[in-house]
Amino acid sequence: MKRVNIKHFITLLLILLPMSLSAQIAEIEQLGKRAEKMKGVSYESVGRFMLGMAETFANKEQRATFSMLTNIDIIECKNDSYTPTLKAEAEAIVTKIGAKKLGSESDDKSTSEVYAIKKDDIITELIIIVSGHKGGVAIIAMSGKIPENKLEDIAKLGKNR
Repeated sequence: MKRVNIKHFITLLLILLPMSLSAQIAEIEQLGKRAEKMKGVSYESVGRFMLGMAETFANKEQRATFSMLTNIDIIECKNDSYTPTLKAEAEAIVTKIGAKKLGSESDDKSTSEVYAIKKDDIITELIIIVSGHKGGVAIIAMSGKIPENKLEDIAKLGKNR
């Protein structure tokens, strides 16, 4: 399996923040709504409508990638005192929903852990927990029908911004 560069997911997600719709993983949505009440925490949910808009305006190579996604949730925490709690709650959700770890990646700025719920070779839920080495955490949850061999295509979306 190819390595997935998680940082490119974050870039993609920042493009899609303007409109919120309901989450696919209810626990992540609930966590985001609770967490955003804390100082230094933001939560956004991007649904199928906005993803469809992004698909419409994407270049030809990216359209198929956007069409795989139905929802993206992003929780970003820059509150160092709340980071351990938020990360622990996200990890508890990953365990509760039965997501399996696909892999992790680390560089000089952060460590990213990727989890998924799969049906055969199709990923229906993709959860990424990005922990900054100097503090902060981001939780990204993507829902859809993502063939496992297309994870690299999702990672490429952020590169072309």
